[in-house]
This record gives sequence, C-alpha cells and structure tokens, in this order.
Amino acid sequence: MTEAQQTWREPDADLVRRAMSRLGDLQHRRVFYEKLENPLWVDALDREGVFDSPPELVVNEDGTAHSAPWPEGGYLIRMASSVPGPVARILQRTCTSTNPYVRQLILRAAMALPPDHAAPFAKPLAQYLEEGSLAHAREVVDLAERLAESGKRKAAMRLLQGAFRPRAGEEAAGLGGKRTVKTGLERYWFEDGLPDAVRILVAVQPEKALTTLVSWLEAFMTASGEYVPGRLYDLSHIWRPSIAPHEQNQGSEELGDALIDAVRDLGVRDVLGGRDVADVVEVFERNGQPLSQRIALHVLAVTSPDTDAARDVGFERLLMPALMDSDYRHEYASLARAILPLASEEQVEAWAGVFDAGPHLDDEKLAEAAEHRKLEGETLEDSKVRYREVWRLKLLSAISRDGLPPRYVDELASLEERYGVMDHAEFPSYSTSWVGPTSPVTEEDLMSYGVADLIEYLRTWRPGRPEPWDPSKEGLARALQAVVAKRSEELSAAAAAFADLEPTYVRALFSGLSDALKNGEPVVWEDLLVLAASVAVREDDGSEVSGSMDEDLVWRFAQRSMAALIEQGTRESDYGIPGPQLVRAVDALEPLVSHADPTVEHEERYGGSNMDPLTLSLNTTRPAAMRALIRVAARAKEIAEEEQAADASEEVVSRVLALVDARLQPEKDPSLAEAAALGEGFGRLVWVDRGWTEERLSLLLSADAFGDVIGSTALATYQPSRVLLEVLSPWARMVLERVARGEDVVAGWRRDRGPVEVLGDHLMMLRLWDAIPPDDELLTLYFEQAPLEARAKVLGHLGWLLGRSDDVPEGPLRRAMDFLDTRVVRVRRGDTDPQELDGFYWWARSAKFPPEWWLPRLEEAVRAPGFNPRGMLGEVLEESASLAPASVARILEQLLIHGRNEPFGRYDLIEHAPGILAIAYESGDGDAVAAADRVMDLLGRAGHVEIGDEVSARRQRE
Repeated sequence: MTEAQQTWREPDADLVRRAMSRLGDLQHRRVFYEKLENPLWVDALDREGVFDSPPELVVNEDGTAHSAPWPEGGYLIRMASSVPGPVARILQRTCTSTNPYVRQLILRAAMALPPDHAAPFAKPLAQYLEEGSLAHAREVVDLAERLAESGKRKAAMRLLQGAFRPRAGEEAAGLGGKRTVKTGLERYWFEDGLPDAVRILVAVQPEKALTTLVSWLEAFMTASGEYVPGRLYDLSHIWRPSIAPHEQNQGSEELGDALIDAVRDLGVRDVLGGRDVADVVEVFERNGQPLSQRIALHVLAVTSPDTDAARDVGFERLLMPALMDSDYRHEYASLARAILPLASEEQVEAWAGVFDAGPHLDDEKLAEAAEHRKLEGETLEDSKVRYREVWRLKLLSAISRDGLPPRYVDELASLEERYGVMDHAEFPSYSTSWVGPTSPVTEEDLMSYGVADLIEYLRTWRPGRPEPWDPSKEGLARALQAVVAKRSEELSAAAAAFADLEPTYVRALFSGLSDALKNGEPVVWEDLLVLAASVAVREDDGSEVSGSMDEDLVWRFAQRSMAALIEQGTRESDYGIPGPQLVRAVDALEPLVSHADPTVEHEERYGGSNMDPLTLSLNTTRPAAMRALIRVAARAKEIAEEEQAADASEEVVSRVLALVDARLQPEKDPSLAEAAALGEGFGRLVWVDRGWTEERLSLLLSADAFGDVIGSTALATYQPSRVLLEVLSPWARMVLERVARGEDVVAGWRRDRGPVEVLGDHLMMLRLWDAIPPDDELLTLYFEQAPLEARAKVLGHLGWLLGRSDDVPEGPLRRAMDFLDTRVVRVRRGDTDPQELDGFYWWARSAKFPPEWWLPRLEEAVRAPGFNPRGMLGEVLEESASLAPASVARILEQLLIHGRNEPFGRYDLIEHAPGILAIAYESGDGDAVAAADRVMDLLGRAGHVEIGDEVSARRQRE
C-alpha cells in the first residue's frame, strides 16, 4: 500500500450500502463518483455488484442509437494507477460491452494501468478497433508504444494490426462505385499515427516491419478493389502515377498514399541501413501486385548510386520484359536512368537485346493493338511498324537522353523527327491544367483585322488535329465574341457580311453584341435584324446533337443567341432597338415561336427532376423566342406611352398577342419550358393588355401542370402586386382547394420555397403595404386552406424579411403585429394549430418589435411540440430577461424540454442560461425564481453540474 493509500480508510459493507441507497438518477451518481477519491472503495463497491452491469448501447425507436454514460467506470479509470489489480480484474468482465462509452473507458484504463495489467486488454481493444468504435482514439498508438517499450511486443502488435490493417467496407452505390476501405482509426488519425506505428514496428520486429507494412498495403489494394488477385494488374498507375512525390499524384486515396509513402521510405531505409537488397526486393515482389513491384523499382533506383548490390539487383529488373510495360514505366525509367550510365558494355548489350525485342506481345496481341490504332488508309503491317516505333519512342523518351546509351540517343532524335517530341513520356497519361477551347489566333490579332479580313479568316480557317487542347472553331468563336463586344458598332453595322458564315461564328456575333449592350456599348440594329430574320428560318428539327463540342452542328444555338440579343435590346434605352425597328424584331422571332426545340423527348430527358421548367426555358429555343417576343410587346407599349402615341405600338402588340394565342389554341403547346416563359412574361402580358390576358385565363392558368407552371413562375419572378394577384386570384383559389385535398402543385422555378409558400409571401407583403384589407377574401382563404407547414413558413419568412430590412416604416410593422395577433387569437381559441407559430423566433430576433409585445406571444408559441428556434433565441432572451424575468425563464424551460434532441439549439440556450437565471433570481419575483429553479434542475439532470456555479458568478457580477 502506498503512503497516500495509508491515509484512506476502507469502507465497511454497511457504509457502502447506505451510500448506494441514497444515489438517485444518473446525475446524482455522476456527482458522487466524480467526488469519490478513496481507491479502497473499489473492492468494496465490487463486492456489492456495483460494476457488474455497465450500460449497453441504447437503440431508439427510430433506429438511431446513443451511448449511455457510466459514472462508475469513470471512477475506476481514476483509480487505475492506485489499485491496478482490482481495476483490471473488474474491467476484464466488461470487455464484452457494445457501448462505445464503456469501450472508451477500457482504453483509458489500459493507458493508466501498468503494462502487465494493460497487456490483456490488447485483444478486446483490437476487436473494438476492427468494429470501428475507437475510430478517433489516437491514444491506441501511444498504448502500443508503451507496451512495446515494456516488452509486451505481441500485445503491441495486436493493437497496431487492429488500428492500421485495412479491410473491405461497403460497396459504394451508383455506377462505377467502388468499395470503401476501413481501418481501425479514422483517416485523419490513421495518417497522423502511421509514422509512429512504423517506428514501433521497427522497434518490435526490425526484420519483419517491412513485411507487415507491405501486407497492410496489399490488404488495402485488395479491399479497395484496386487489385484483383491473379490478374497481375492494378489501378495504382492511375491514382499514384509516381511512387516518389510528384504533382501528378492525385491524392485521392489517402489511405493508399499514406501506406505507399511509409512502405517506400522504410524500404529505402532498410537497404541503406545494410539489409540484404535481394531480401528487401523479395518482400515487395512476393505478393505479385504491380504496385509493390513499382515500389521495389523505386527503392532500387534510389539506392543503386550508393550500393553495388542494389545496382546488380536493379539491372536484373531492367532485363525483365514485363517491366517495360507502360504501367511500370515511370519507375522503370527512373531505374534505367540511375543504372544504364554506369553499366558495362556487356550489360548495355544485354539490355539492348531485351529492348530491341519489344514490344513484348505475341503476334495475336500485337495485331490486335495495331488494328485498334490503325490510321485511315494504313495497312495492318504498316500499323504494326508504327506501333513498334511509337513504343520505342515512349520508353526512350521516358529514360531521356541523359540515361541512354549513345546509339539510342540518335534513335530517339530520329523518332522524334518522325513522330514529334513526346513530353512526359514516363507517365501512361499526364494531367495538365489546360483550359479550353483554344483559339488559333489571339484576341489582339482579331482586333486588328478589318471587317473583310475578319470575315475571310472566319470563312477559311479549319482546325488541324482533333485534340482537345488544339485550336478549334469554338475557341475561335469565343475570341470573336470578345472582339465583337469591343467593336459592337462597327460589326453590327456589317452584320450582313456574317450571313454566309457557319452557325458557330454567327452565334458568337449575337452573343458578343448582347455583351456590348450590357456594357453600354452602341449597336446598329437595321442590318442586324435582317441577319436575325435570315438566321431564324435556318432549318433545325430540334433533334438531339451528338459528336464534337468544338463547333455548332445545328442552328438552334445561334437562333437562341439571337433571341437573347433581341431581349437585351428591349431592356436598353440608349442603344436598344428603336421603336420603328421593333416590328422587324417580331419578324425575326416569329419563326422561332414554333421551333421544334425543345422536343417532347428533350424535355422528358432534361426536365422533370433534372431541371425545372424555368431553367430549361433558358436553354431551349422556342421558350427563348417567347420570352423575347413578350418583352418586345412591352417595350413597344412603353415607347408609345412615353411618346403619347398609342397607335405606334398597335401593330407590334397585336402581332405578339396573336403569336402567343397561336401557342394556346386551337392546340396548346404541351411544353412546360414554354409555360415557364409565359409565366415569366405573365405580368408584362397583363400590363400590355389586361383584358386580352383575362379572356385567356382558362388557357393560361389551366388546372394542370401547364397552368401551375405559368402561375407559380409568375409569382416567383415578380414582386408582389395587387393587380397581378387580382388576375391570378382564380388560379390561386383553385390551387388552395387542390392542396387542401392533398394534391401537388408543379413549380415552374424550384427554389427553397414552394408555390403555395410564395403565394402566401405575396399576400402577406400586400397586407403589410395596406394594398389589401385585413379581411381580404384570398388572404382569409389562404390561412384556412393552405397546409399548416406552409402557413408557418410564411409567417416565419415574414419575420426573417423584416429582420433583414432597414428602416421599416411604422405602418407595415403595426399591420404585421396586428395580423400576427389575429393568428395568436385563433391559436388560443383552438381554431388553428399552435405549430402555425413555429417560425415566430424570427420575429423575436428581428429587433423590429418591442419585447413587451413579442415575449408573451413567444411564450405561447414555444408550448407547441416541435417548436425549434434553431439556435436563434438565446441572445435576445438574455437581453430581454430584465423586462420580464418570469416569462423569459418559462420560455427557456419550455425550449429546453422540447429541444432535448437539438444539440445546436441547446448549446445556444445553455450558453445564455446563466445570465437569464441570474436575472430571474435577482428579480425577487416568485414566479421567476420558481421557473429558474425548474430550469436549474433540468440542466443539472442533463449533466450540466457547473450551472449553479456559473449562475452564482453572474449574480455576483451583476
């Protein structure tokens, strides 16, 4: 017994039983065992069975699980160094527990116990690691080191195997998914601890450390599916093209990369430390994995300048035909560069004999490879010759001139003259940061061309090789677009010269002119609209396009750019389309209103869950034309009103409305992308001719997906407007009736707020602006029929908007408070669900309303089950506590009760709880003190034993 222990008295059984009888819930047990310092209680408590039943993993009804704490175990950990024997004996009985909390305690105990007592825990701890319950426990490496230093090598090795040996996880879902790889430690801790693990391995088993590391790497390759046993092929050359550090290494396989680095460095260290080279290489080569073979080649390349044995073994590998394959080329070339310059003439001849016999394929495989790479007009025999020469070029280029015998330097020069210089030949593939497409001429050069020379260059230039990084028509078109934006006046006036060019360049012209308008540059419209009209009638059946992306193979992209240019021309007053030219804009757009794009097949493929109708409308031709057409009509009316000449707009407006009408009847266009374009233009149609629009409401706002998309897109793309809502009101009523029956509404523009919520947003903003009365029929209907969740989101969103707004006038704030009060009254009467107020925390947080108003309403809101303030209320409650300490304390109590499963929200509340409770106690208000006592009890039972001290400190500070 130690001197310290002699001061302790061993408790008798009666004292232990009396103490146990007074312990209540978990919090009481926690406090007792945290304060218990006497190690002599360990055996006494054990005799009473206190440690016999550690808590198991608790599985909730929803299938989730949580770890129950074990205060008794925490006491054992603290006593481990004082009474290691009894603690070890007790914890050995708990090793079968599945509770991660208990398992962590066992690890902490093993760390505190002397090595003799800790060693037996290596086996269960290794099992825990393999099961993943100690994945973040970097301490296992420290424990392994302690065990190794004390001679417990077997126990140390068992821990390291459990922590670092990879094993297969689940197969990733989806096309091309591969298996995940698990280790006992989470990846960060795996990489952090691996260098220490290597050091321990070397200390425990110097001759076997490399073998163990290589076995871990082999296990990773097999578990990940990167290597299939028996095939002698792996994928390492793709994600780890260089065994040495190199920018080409992707870093996508953190576990694999860490193991490669560790194996590589230990292999080099072993050779340079005097270990037999052949023995080291045999460790790498015995598993047959190409990755291990590549590491062996690297080790030989690094060590051969310093050891004759490494040069001899390395030269033997240079004579292995299989290692000249492209998968090994990077390391093979490094080894050749290190050895061939030092090789004897006889050795060079031996290597030349193997190299000259390459490529090392049988006749059938050589013919297959040559056939696959045969050029147009080339015979199979010619292709074979070229295949052999390119193979030689690649390997010679990889070794480089500095490493080649003189005669092969000459051959390399000859092959390069024939086939070109091969950069980065040591890699089967090489990644660069190329950004394309590439233009054959710089933007500066194009700027210097006159119009005639520019047109001639665009007409005659042709791309060379079809490589992604080579100049292309798309690259030239992008350069042209930038030039057009800077020379807009000159090139728009010469638009007729572009009429015979390919669609790629015509599209670039239109896009460049759109950019110019956005930048405030002048555009000349007369000849430009003539070109637009000629482009609009170019044939395009809307079928899917396949093949090269380096040029436009169809006209729809140029036609779409033309529509976008006209749309932009209606937005600009200085250089936009002049009033007299608007009719010619209609001429240009008219053919596109019935364009085949998007086809039904295209919309089925790219619409639906992939792309909402409004987004699809921006990327298809017919909707783009419709969008531009409606803007042309609005611009015509705008100009007519500015000039007080209504007759000037009549022709344009009547033609536009007729073209829109033709898409609605006698047969409606089924495209939802077209519907989205109509929805985006709906407000303009109402402004251009409200009577015409209202006469066609049954066609525009039909009770189907088409009508839903128009109505919901209009709501999503326009600010709240009384006129807009008046016209939309029949559709809005129909939508509310449908959702009340449980039907869905198709959104034209999918955002975080659905169509029903956006409708509510419009209604609430109109009420705040006093544009509709408090008893407005549609507003009343909304809060009767809209789903509860939608109503709650609308009210919460309004509070959020007000909080983000500066200088909100008193009138809108007063109307917001009045409306909210009507909803609170209905909650009190039981006419509506209290959860309608779920978003009220935004009102409290907005700083736009007096606490005297929002505190009592918040107190009602928090009583609803599921009320979740999402960490938003702690600060404002503490700031307002002095005004109504009892109310704030009761609110805090309810939030803590209902928020047990919301850790972030609880953190916010607990952070501000001491201040709130201190104010409640200092107030002297009986209700406030009683509520504060209940909160203190709640927090104490939840484990916040320090809350009393924190509140006392705040009271002293106050």
